[in-house]
Amino acid sequence: MKKLIFILLFVISNHISAQMVDGILFKKFTNDFGDVKEEIEEARCIFSFKNTGKTPISVLKVETSCGCTTPDYTKTEILPGDTGFIKAIYGTRGRPGGFNKYMYVYFKDKSNYVTLTIKGNVLPQANYAKKPAQYSTTYSNLAFTETIASFNAIKKNQNLETKIKAYNYNGYPIKIKEVTSLPEYVTLDLQDSLLKTDDSLIITVKVDGSKIPAYGEKYAQIALLTDDVGMETKYIYVHTVHKEDFSNLTKAQLAKAPKMTFDRKFPIDFGKKTAGAKVKQTIKITNDGKTDLEIKKLIPSCSCITFTIEKQTLKPGESVVLTIQIDTVNQTIAKHTKYLTIYTNDPSQPEFNLKMAIDITY
Repeated sequence: MKKLIFILLFVISNHISAQMVDGILFKKFTNDFGDVKEEIEEARCIFSFKNTGKTPISVLKVETSCGCTTPDYTKTEILPGDTGFIKAIYGTRGRPGGFNKYMYVYFKDKSNYVTLTIKGNVLPQANYAKKPAQYSTTYSNLAFTETIASFNAIKKNQNLETKIKAYNYNGYPIKIKEVTSLPEYVTLDLQDSLLKTDDSLIITVKVDGSKIPAYGEKYAQIALLTDDVGMETKYIYVHTVHKEDFSNLTKAQLAKAPKMTFDRKFPIDFGKKTAGAKVKQTIKITNDGKTDLEIKKLIPSCSCITFTIEKQTLKPGESVVLTIQIDTVNQTIAKHTKYLTIYTNDPSQPEFNLKMAIDITY
């Protein structure tokens, strides 16, 4: 037992003496690169030290434990109070996996040496040649067949779904840890969230039409949080066009339905206008049907369009004035076509694109 303790003390004392050189102070003795990509070719770090003694010092030589590590160092004398450096350059190409390497720094006229350590993990480079052609969109090391799930005419009583495939073409597994920013009307089924190398995953996107908050077009951005070091967050977009379903109406119901009419023909011509001007037009909307007309939503095609309307429910025979303004500030000098999309409960035109023309000049 005493012999074992003696050996341990001998090893520890030798290690400490190898780290301590009179008059030389290192900020650190170990550098952990963490995960690095093979394709960066070289992982580099600097070990700085200070001359805390009273005479100049200089580095005699630096030896490495492996030919994979290339050293560099301050070649000139370091005066008292000044600093020098030891640089470590680790070649990552062809060396996937973990590494733990040493550099031994010898100083002129010093009997001891300093041991510096570099460590980390090299992630294998992605094999792009293995990526199937169907995966057209890439987010760092994951490829997708597409990133937009489109539901172009979803009705309120419908539940629709579509599938997106993801593929891992890199040299290490990638895990989808969490899904965030999911709106209430969208659910995602990921099956197994771990993608091994050369493995694919089916993402099922489901949309519940009864939970979409408003009629018209909507985009939802959904974030997939992964452990991929290249780009942790991947995005999928859900595009919906929510429409009212009139397919089950009888002839009698259609005969009593609301009917939206206008006092103008389209497109509405705003004429030639000087850039920077604000111009208005008014349109009278009338319900020529036999039940209440509901103007559910109005969506302009451009932020330059604003509108006012006093009410959005019209009884049979009732009218309302819609005022539309176009602001030509920051608009290009050209002829423009713009739209205001109106969503209603009129079965004959539940989605009406009110077309406008304006010629912006100097």
